Amino acid sequence: MLGIAPHAGGVHSLTTLASMAVPASLLEARNLQKSFTSGTGLFRSAPPVQAVVGVSFDIGPGETLGLVGESGSGKSTIGRLITRLLTPTAGTIRLEGRDITGLNARAMRPLRRVVQTVFQDPFSSLNPRLTAAHLVGEPLVIHNMARGKDLRTRVAGLFESVGLHPEQMDRYPHEFSGGQRQRLAIARALSVQPRLIVADEPVSALDVSIQASVINLLVSLQERHGLAYLFISHDMAVVEHISHRVAVLYLGKIVEIADRKMLFASPQHPYTEALLSAVPIADPRAPRRERIVLKGDLPSPSKPPSGCRFHTRCPYVFERCRVEEPAMREIKPGQWAACHLRLSSSTSKGKP
Repeated sequence: MLGIAPHAGGVHSLTTLASMAVPASLLEARNLQKSFTSGTGLFRSAPPVQAVVGVSFDIGPGETLGLVGESGSGKSTIGRLITRLLTPTAGTIRLEGRDITGLNARAMRPLRRVVQTVFQDPFSSLNPRLTAAHLVGEPLVIHNMARGKDLRTRVAGLFESVGLHPEQMDRYPHEFSGGQRQRLAIARALSVQPRLIVADEPVSALDVSIQASVINLLVSLQERHGLAYLFISHDMAVVEHISHRVAVLYLGKIVEIADRKMLFASPQHPYTEALLSAVPIADPRAPRRERIVLKGDLPSPSKPPSGCRFHTRCPYVFERCRVEEPAMREIKPGQWAACHLRLSSSTSKGKP
């Protein structure tokens, strides 16, 4: 279990942050879909891979939305859609109220300052032939934000803001540790003063001891600059520490979305229950969770199951699950789930 380090104003209180009302949306994703052509078979075209299907969510200014799910569930594809590194097959993306769904690369260029990305592997995302100063300062040059001596000064300030020493600016990526390289990637993303950062598994490649320091850094930067995060991860323990709200993804569809505290205390979808049952509990006095072991593997996104996509692995499956896809409904105030088992006593209200 990761720890949240104390800072000048006391201990980071994510519980307080999570309980705050979500302000007007910075980002709105509606019915996002993304399919990939998987090639051709011997006699006919192979079915497309449905990586993302009908995904909708909002992110408010200064909010962290955690996006969790197994490998292959479509998390990284959603991150690339939001940053427009991929174009959606269908659906809409609005950034600060502007529809960016169909913008070309040239039209998107000024909006790159608003949304930035931190990737999973800092070593492969940093050009090994460039110095750290060049890597961090390059976005400032591209967006005409700094040149010459001013550029050097601003890069030094960015190094200090992520816990690196300005004396390290002329080193190359291979001269930094894994955790330091990820701090470089964060400084690079931070350089253009974005409002939203898509963090795609930003600590999964790091040692557990280093993970905590990077998570604390992200929380500190959020408090200091009012950043919003789409935090993509398969690690529920990490997501619990950094997120205000959590969206659970299964086979390209969001099956539950709720306030972090509410979701971890009372999950409403069987898949969420299974994910949480595998999270270690550090407090020896806390009640033990019964481990739920899901049967089988994640189905192929090119041939998803009929009805509820989770029914082939669900311990509570009944006949309706096999033939009818459940709608996303508000099970409790602020907690939405797509599950026939939970819907009998709920009514549809608004949007998640």
